[in-house]
Amino acid sequence: MTRVAPSMLALALLAGCGQQRERLDYVPVTSQAMNGARLSYAAYTPPGFSPDEELPLVLFLHGGGDEPQNFEQYGVAERLDAAIEEGRLPRVVVVLPQGDNGFWINWWDGTRRYEDWLLMELLPDVQREYHTKPCPEDCHVMGVSMGGAGTLRFALRHHEHFATATVLSGPIFDTKRMLEFVDSRLYALFIPTHRVFGPPRAPADVAQDDPFLVWQEPEDLHVRLFLGWAEGDRAGIKASNEALHEHLEEAGVPHHAEEFEGDHKWVSWGPVIERAIAMQVGGSEG
Repeated sequence: MTRVAPSMLALALLAGCGQQRERLDYVPVTSQAMNGARLSYAAYTPPGFSPDEELPLVLFLHGGGDEPQNFEQYGVAERLDAAIEEGRLPRVVVVLPQGDNGFWINWWDGTRRYEDWLLMELLPDVQREYHTKPCPEDCHVMGVSMGGAGTLRFALRHHEHFATATVLSGPIFDTKRMLEFVDSRLYALFIPTHRVFGPPRAPADVAQDDPFLVWQEPEDLHVRLFLGWAEGDRAGIKASNEALHEHLEEAGVPHHAEEFEGDHKWVSWGPVIERAIAMQVGGSEG
């Protein structure tokens, strides 16, 4: 992955946004894993960040229809600044990649490889640029909505890269729900589901991504898992999170789960993002 110079228009837009933009670096890149696509990521650093600091790294995956700028637009970066300055949060670097509506996976048709981009290019690049602590001990993955689904997939398939995984308002797909989702004509109007996930397959072919089947014993879960959903969340998201929480409880698989105030919006996610970083990165009991 190589960095590319931002356009003059982009520079002008950033300059026109004033001091608030200084909380995050917005970095355009070219990704070889994504077939030379021009992408971008944002990086949050804490107040007074020093070139000598080595901090934990949080990989934050946005939701469908969102973009890295939302982290700043909806006041999450400002919230982290205040909490860090008041000593309520550990000092961290947060990287927010561009994920489009790609579900943060390597597409079945091979045209987009988000997993490869994040693990093979983005994380090593950010670790060098921001001199963060090594993975997996000090690397954490977190996401909201579609990004929550991506986070769950990383916990299932790529847990060797991360110490913790935080899923906020993410749809939880068991085998049945995934097969129904891929075969839905309604969802296909908005998402190229067959290009992303492949055509409908036998249940055994999607079982490796079913947390109900994979996480059946305490030793099956290799990250510290935080599940969160809003009181007013979308019905399917709320029900599927509650079902996974109940399954993990019955199986004796350790995890943290909570229902938080609000609904499926950034304004509701802000406080729980702060709380999750305190727990997952800082070791707070909440």
